[in-house]
Parts: sequence; structure tokens; C-alpha cells
Amino acid sequence: GRGRPGWHIECSAMTQHLFGPTLSLHTGGIDLQFPHHNNEIAQCLAFQCTETDDRGGTSRKISQGGEIESNRSWALAWMHTGHLNIEGLKMSKSLKNFITIRDFLHDYSPDELRIYCLQ
Repeated sequence: GRGRPGWHIECSAMTQHLFGPTLSLHTGGIDLQFPHHNNEIAQCLAFQCTETDDRGGTSRKISQGGEIESNRSWALAWMHTGHLNIEGLKMSKSLKNFITIRDFLHDYSPDELRIYCLQ
């Protein structure tokens, strides 16, 4: 069907290859929390032969014989960020409603940019 079937598995494969079985911090936009981050958790834990609790947090490493080897988390901390909105819509390149930082700083100070992003 239509969609991006490789998107979740690509992220899972990259994190496993580059960072190993546990991440200190995983970040992303709030819109990625479900289903993307849930899929990453499931794929990485499946790859590592583990099972997880209901919240996708602590996992148990399962040995070939079915014994629990250790309790651990795939990501020790998660940080989901909000979006910048312009005229009520999420700022994005696809909507062409974005402004570059360089352009913003022509009219506003760096401190004003910081305050805008923190709102």
C-alpha cells in the first residue's frame, strides 16, 4: 500500500547500529510519539529479543532458554517537543509557511527569537 513502510525500521536500524541497545535520550516532535516512537521501541526490543512493559519503558532481556537475563530500558529518557505555529498552522517546509532564522533576525533580536520559541 501507500505510505513509508521503511521509515520506522530505518530509524530503528540506525539507532541500533550507531548507539547500541540503549539510548540515553531520544527526542522528537510530539507528532512522532505515536506511532513512530512506539514502532521504534517495538522493533528495537524485538531485535534484541526482549519484551516490554505496557508503557514501552522497562524491558526484560529474554535468553534462548526463556530465562529473564536483565531489566533495562531502550531509551532512558524521552523528550517530545511541540511545534512552532504560524497563523494557527504548524510551521513546515511542505506548507511553505516558514521563515528562516536569518530572515527572522533581520527584524527581531536573538533574545526575541528565544522568547518566541519558548512560548
